[in-house]
Amino acid sequence: MIRMKRTSLYLALAALVVYGCAKAPVAGQNDSAKLYFESWIHVNYPDAPRTALGVYTLEEIPGSGTQAGSAETSPYVRVEYVVGDLSGSVNTTTSEELSKQLGKYSVNDYYGPVVWARGENIISAGLDDALSTMRVGGIKRFIVPGWLQTSSRYKTEEEYLKNVSGGDPSIYEVKLCEVISDIKKWETDSVGRYVSKHFPGKTVLDSLQYGFYYFESKAPMDGKRFTSDTTIYINYVGRLLNGTIFDTNIKDTAKFYGVYSASRTYAPSSVTISKGENDELTVKMGSSSVIDGFKEAILKMGPYAKGVSVFYSTLGYGTSGSGSTIPGYGPLRFDIEVVNKS
Repeated sequence: MIRMKRTSLYLALAALVVYGCAKAPVAGQNDSAKLYFESWIHVNYPDAPRTALGVYTLEEIPGSGTQAGSAETSPYVRVEYVVGDLSGSVNTTTSEELSKQLGKYSVNDYYGPVVWARGENIISAGLDDALSTMRVGGIKRFIVPGWLQTSSRYKTEEEYLKNVSGGDPSIYEVKLCEVISDIKKWETDSVGRYVSKHFPGKTVLDSLQYGFYYFESKAPMDGKRFTSDTTIYINYVGRLLNGTIFDTNIKDTAKFYGVYSASRTYAPSSVTISKGENDELTVKMGSSSVIDGFKEAILKMGPYAKGVSVFYSTLGYGTSGSGSTIPGYGPLRFDIEVVNKS
């Protein structure tokens, strides 16, 4: 872990309360909130530099890589982060270690770097402002006042104070891991590297469509594929490309990877394949539609077939991910086997 001279970087937020006895500002009109906020800064970090918009940098380890710059030049960044408040409480983090230390760890949650999209109506103005001067490899801890926690954009601090109803300030600690200009290329390159590493002899040339791969480990009985109305049963394991299992209907697998739930029934899942308009095949698991990457894998299979599909997030859970388990822009892998009902 990278450490700073006075305090462990990842624990800095949790220890912030020891810096002084000044209370966090009470939410109110922006003029009052601004007065409280600046008083808190003066007491706790009197020498903290600030941007023109009013984001204060508390501590920083400069990076040596590419600068994030504007959202126009670098519309995506990959980061690790901790977010807390002025009382020292940590609200959310990508750090597994810190989550365990704070008693907030969940085996079902994703921990690790995540992708943030940048720009107006996407990310807060204060966060975007702080990111713009960071370089890859750098770590910055900074405070964003409430009136800058809006996805709207104005030119000056005065306009934000006038137009945005400010909430409570937030303290961010961000490590900039990567600057991304083309998110689709970045994702498909990531999937391609994963395929080359985990499936010897396979390369990006083996993709069956943009961002999608299917590798058969057991051919279907009699070479038949599912092409018409039918109901089948499958066992499956879903995982992120870092190896984290996020879903399975196999009890022993769930127990082995620590994702078992006593409230769930573990058994082969029914999958219905049917023809829709224009003879297009639809796939449902139970009564629910499945993500496109899963659908495409099923349609490559047949009776008693077994295979692995790997695909980018456009065929999965997209830009937002799924809950706290699957991050946005997260490629996925599914191991699927067609089996008997029981």
